Amino acid sequence: MTALLWHLGILTAAAALAVVIVRRIPVIPPKPPVPPRAAAAAEPADRAFAQARWWEHRLASTRDDLPRFRSLVQRRLAELAVERLRRRHGAIGPGRAAEILGGELYELITVPVAAVPTRAELARLIARIEEI
Repeated sequence: MTALLWHLGILTAAAALAVVIVRRIPVIPPKPPVPPRAAAAAEPADRAFAQARWWEHRLASTRDDLPRFRSLVQRRLAELAVERLRRRHGAIGPGRAAEILGGELYELITVPVAAVPTRAELARLIARIEEI
């Protein structure tokens, strides 16, 4: 009977110790709810920044890689220039396109380049596309 009382005493002490330990565990407050995304007005801006970062990455990755510049950037610049010409001037021939674009830009989009243009050259040529 004495052994049974010892076991019962040890179990009672263990239960009391467990209660004390559990009460000392700090309660973590719940995380505040995530606010809903802003209205659709913010999405186009986010999309525009994502596209700008994509282009920045694409241009940076082609800085020292001529074949990659030709396949990724030169082709897209040509598409942009052709689209601008079509919208602003309608269907025109190569001679008129060269006249509107200027010799340097026309050559960039029609002839495989021998070297990747510098940032300044590329910025100037892109600005020329925007002016069309």
